[in-house]
Amino acid sequence: MKSKILQASLGLAAALPLTTAGVFTFANSAEAATFSGGFNYTPTGVPLPSVVVSNNSLKFSPTSPANLVLSEQTGTFGPAYPDNPAFDIATIYDVSSPLFANTLFLDLGKYNDSSNTTSDQKNIFVLESLKNPILSNNNGVTGVMNFTGYFTDAIGSLNKTAGKGHLNFSVASNINFNNAKTLLEQGKLTASFTGVAFTTVPEPAALLGLGLTGAVMFVSRRRKGQAAS
Repeated sequence: MKSKILQASLGLAAALPLTTAGVFTFANSAEAATFSGGFNYTPTGVPLPSVVVSNNSLKFSPTSPANLVLSEQTGTFGPAYPDNPAFDIATIYDVSSPLFANTLFLDLGKYNDSSNTTSDQKNIFVLESLKNPILSNNNGVTGVMNFTGYFTDAIGSLNKTAGKGHLNFSVASNINFNNAKTLLEQGKLTASFTGVAFTTVPEPAALLGLGLTGAVMFVSRRRKGQAAS
């Protein structure tokens, strides 16, 4: 009986990659794939970009979109194989609430790959919600704005992967907490920034494990039902 259960489980598990192929692909696939993993982002350029924060918007200065450098890339944001380098640059766009449909926030690119630029609106993060900033007063005034949305790869809207992240900002040392709150309410709080973005879906391996467990339970219950009848 155990061997039959195992055979049935493996048969169901073998079908899992096919049923999930429209959503996930394995990390070593050379095909266009939905994203998994995440990255940190920091501004780059001269002068260094800053952000003007309000309760419902982010505006980047001196120009928008602002240029970013990516680091600590994991999953499909990192290098997939020797001739496919990691996503290492991006642009970040002004946003304000209420958000409109398909609000572009991040456009990812590869510095040494002309087919992956930061202005092609491919491999992007689309914003769906932007939370109000949360200020803290700990060795200077800092804050965070959380956001959610989804990533799309070069194929576009056919391959969407849920994601979220946050933008951290730090206010100049000569601005105290109360002044920062006032400037925030006025939409005039200028700050330096960094951030992180990542996907919020389980890895294919995790899905495979869940599938195996579910398959074993399903076959076991079915055998018990047949025995009882």
